[in-house]
Amino acid sequence: MRIALLIISTGLFFGCQDRSSQESASTSSAETAVAADTLCFQQILKRDTTTIQLIMNGTKATGYLDINPYEKDRARGPIQGTIKGNQIEVNWDRSGEGVVQRYTLDLHLKADAITWHEGERVKKQGVWVLKQPTRGYEYVLNKTNCP
Repeated sequence: MRIALLIISTGLFFGCQDRSSQESASTSSAETAVAADTLCFQQILKRDTTTIQLIMNGTKATGYLDINPYEKDRARGPIQGTIKGNQIEVNWDRSGEGVVQRYTLDLHLKADAITWHEGERVKKQGVWVLKQPTRGYEYVLNKTNCP
């Protein structure tokens, strides 16, 4: 009888230890997910609207960019890239006019805004890059509340 009681007690002890480490691992995962920072930005010029949602986690950035000019073709799609200080280099899988093309964007975080240039692009190794990265139209989107 004592041997059976000892075996049951030992099993319960180690079973609790196992559960504790599993709970600790799941708590760690939840804390990591919460550590990601979600930011939203928007620009409205007359009837044209551009929005971007960024999820920043460490040095990684993901999100979604939507350029919606009034009565023109819309361009939108997911973005993903890396964060280096206030600069975020992303690939944008731009979907518009029934075609998906990969664009590179150099986003710059400012106090309450995000900016990037747009202009003439050339295709290099299957990706559309700016011919003159610091020239052309500059998007300036102000920080807004995320939906």
